[in-house]
Amino acid sequence: MALGEKMSTKHPLSAPTDVGIIDLTRLNLKAELHATTDPSIPNELSPMLISAHAPYVKDGLRLNYAAKDAEHRVNAISLLKDYISKLEMHPAIKQVNLHPPQKQWFDETQTSGREGDYELMIQAIQEIAKFANQFSLEIVIENMNASFTRAEDLDEEKIDWGKMNISFGASPEEWINICEDVNLDNVFLCLDSSHTCTYAHKFKDDEKRKERVMAFLKRPELIRHVHWSDNYLYDNRGRKDSHLSVGKGTLPKNLHEQIKKLDATILLEHFHGIAELEEELKYIDQL
Repeated sequence: MALGEKMSTKHPLSAPTDVGIIDLTRLNLKAELHATTDPSIPNELSPMLISAHAPYVKDGLRLNYAAKDAEHRVNAISLLKDYISKLEMHPAIKQVNLHPPQKQWFDETQTSGREGDYELMIQAIQEIAKFANQFSLEIVIENMNASFTRAEDLDEEKIDWGKMNISFGASPEEWINICEDVNLDNVFLCLDSSHTCTYAHKFKDDEKRKERVMAFLKRPELIRHVHWSDNYLYDNRGRKDSHLSVGKGTLPKNLHEQIKKLDATILLEHFHGIAELEEELKYIDQL
């Protein structure tokens, strides 16, 4: 049996387009259209693309479709709709991965849309999802990473999160609530396993970190897409979105085992060379 031919997942695994058409074909892998790739340009990988990552930055500015700044919010929604409309170029794509927007963002480059509102976010996702439904596309909402940008070395209990960059949907509870509150037939969840680790690092205790990571699997029936990577759960390297190959970090093995069982499309959201990808596929096969 060739690597990638059967990993005992419900759906074929995907890998980044960087892997290239030859090795994606050889390993029987699908792919996801990257957020920075123009969907209107013909792509030789188009038949392999089953999902697309919606853009979340435009000209250095984060697209905050929950912004209290109405002009910014309307523009962000318009840009996302425009992106979705161009995906007709790739008929195999059935899912669009959407980052939740910013609750608060203090970077100087964020000259507008710095503050978001939960209800405005829900309304925006509903508008975007209803538009996507015209193209028979499913929206999957990703859990977001916790940003330690200005607190890399601070003790967890000393960080003032009121002064930190925060996106909606970082905690398992809020992430799940977003999907429930949108309440549309074509809106589900995308689990990013590396992001769960960054969020867990808001807590000091190792057992609490494990519990917080596993809490993202509370509603497995809502998870229809996965960005699968490993990360460092027990040291400060895990405060970054490390995107390690599965099995190379310290996320609980049980998390990986449960991800493998999900009725979801799964993207290995990293590429560290063909040799490591093949090693990773063997690890997944043995889970």
